[in-house]
Order: sequence, then C-alpha cells, then structure tokens
Amino acid sequence: MNKEIRLIASDLDGTLLDSKGNISAYNIETIKKAQAAGIVFAISTGRFPENAAQIMLEADLSCPIVSLNGAVVELAPNGQRIHEDFLDMDAARAVFELLESLGEGYYLFGRATVASRRDWPRHISERNADQLVSIKRRVSYTYGLEACEQALSRPQHKFFVYHSEDGLPLSEVAERLRRIPGVEVTQSSERNLEVMPDTADKGIGLRLLAEALGIPREQVMALGDQHNDLSMIVWAGLGIAMGNAAQEVVDAADAVTAGNDEDGVGKAIAKYILGEQEL
Repeated sequence: MNKEIRLIASDLDGTLLDSKGNISAYNIETIKKAQAAGIVFAISTGRFPENAAQIMLEADLSCPIVSLNGAVVELAPNGQRIHEDFLDMDAARAVFELLESLGEGYYLFGRATVASRRDWPRHISERNADQLVSIKRRVSYTYGLEACEQALSRPQHKFFVYHSEDGLPLSEVAERLRRIPGVEVTQSSERNLEVMPDTADKGIGLRLLAEALGIPREQVMALGDQHNDLSMIVWAGLGIAMGNAAQEVVDAADAVTAGNDEDGVGKAIAKYILGEQEL
C-alpha cells in the first residue's frame, strides 16, 4: 500500500460516473477499501451540492464533497460546509445580460436554489430527472426569465450555460464572458460553459479541503477528465487523467488511468494506493 496518499479527490461526470451515469460496483468496492484503510475519498464536481450528495448516498458512499467547481466545500454529503464562494453581484448581472442578448440557455445556482432560463427537465437525463424527486425536498427550483431575474437579487455560485447551436460558436461566447471582470469561465464538456467567481476552482476547493483535514498536497491524488478538472490535477501531488480525458488534461497529468467506462477510478486507487494490480 502507498502510504503517501491520504486524500483522493475524484470528479463525477466522465470520471467516477460511467457513460450511463452510474458508479460501478468495482469502483464502489475499491473506494470503500481505501476508506477502510484510513484514506479520505472525496468528490470534486461541477454539480451542485445536493445533486452530488444524492449520487453518493445512492451509492452508499459518505465522503467530503467539493461542488460547483470549488465554490462549495462540505465535509460530508449535505454536511458541514467549510467554504462557500459567490459571484460578485455586478458580475452576475453582467453575465445574465450577455447571455440574454446572445439567446443562450442557462441555469443559475445559488444557496439551495436553482433557477433555469428554460424548462430544465427537457434538458436533463432521465436518471437526473428521477433524482429531482429526492433533491427537490432540499432545493428550490424555479423556471423562466422572471425567476432568473429574481435569483439575481440573491448571491449566486455559478451560471451553467448550455450552448444554443443556432447562436455564436461556443468559443466566442466564452471569449465574451471572459471580458467580464471577476469571473472565471471553464467547461465540463464540449457543449457547455460554466461561469464561476474568479476566486473559485476545483484546485482551490481541494486545497481548502486538504487544509481542513491537515493533509499536505503531496499526499493528495486527484482524478478528472475535463478542463474544469485541470486546476486540481495540477495542484495535487499525484494528478491522474482518465483514459477518456481531454488532451489538455492528459498533458497536465502525472499519469493516465483507464476510461470512465472501464473502472478507471477504481483501477487507479488499486494501482497507486492499494497496490492490488497493475493498470
């Protein structure tokens, strides 16, 4: 067993979750073995806290969660919140006005609130729709332009932009958004943009979690596949890219594991921490 790694941080989509949105039995088993050995397993995701918590609880896994790309850090699913970051109110208004002018669809994520410019259930998977039944007990959902305008009267963690194919190229939308002071623009897939406070990213969130646990970065392993994972891949002592990762993530990582449909997270834990098998 590698005694150097004391904290594992894994992305969800494209990493721990397979292409159907499930966590494999092998991944769950390997994570629990690491936890039993005294190693902290954590999630670091762009999803909102309640959604990430629901996924982990359904898999019978309790762990710290870094959510909304580092804007929120909790020590357990729906547990003690040790960090929370919000968009500057003027910056959020500027993002809103730009997206409206471009005709882009988006969600606004605040503290236990989600406001969608359009009817969200039409844009999410059947599995995620099923999860809404449980999550709605903890989160307020509203829809439409008026709901989004009302949301802007309260602090917001993030805009999630789902790109309109009829509009400008996604790269140009991102470029315009980056001109707004105080925001960071990242991606969790080739079809979306995520607009955060420029003081929040997964690397910052993971650092804050590690500090709270008293674990130095040299003893942290991070796994991910997309642009929004880069900051934690680079920050961690051992950065692991998934076999299905974007090339920029592969280039930044210390090693590459199998893809998300081939139990890449579990195989990395087995190889680099538990010493059970070679990839």
